[in-house]
Amino acid sequence: MDDYLEFVKSIAKQQKKVFIMDTGEGNDFTDSETGWYIEDFSGWLIEPSKEIELIEALNQETHYSKFMESYVFAKWYKTDKGKIMVEFVEY
Repeated sequence: MDDYLEFVKSIAKQQKKVFIMDTGEGNDFTDSETGWYIEDFSGWLIEPSKEIELIEALNQETHYSKFMESYVFAKWYKTDKGKIMVEFVEY
């Protein structure tokens, strides 16, 4: 899996959540320090106990109606010290 996506998922895990990516949303950047290709993502930020339910909803194509309240943008930014960070913003 992509190192940057793993990083985004680790930020979600720090918040005791799971991030399931839907799509890339632009704001592309290649970070020379990490070598990561970075962009904003959209997807679901959910409780770990809901992960299987979301995957089933994805397979049944009912995910947007059943999990719309959990849909977020994962927006990246750089700190003053140049560190890449991610913030989850409600859709």
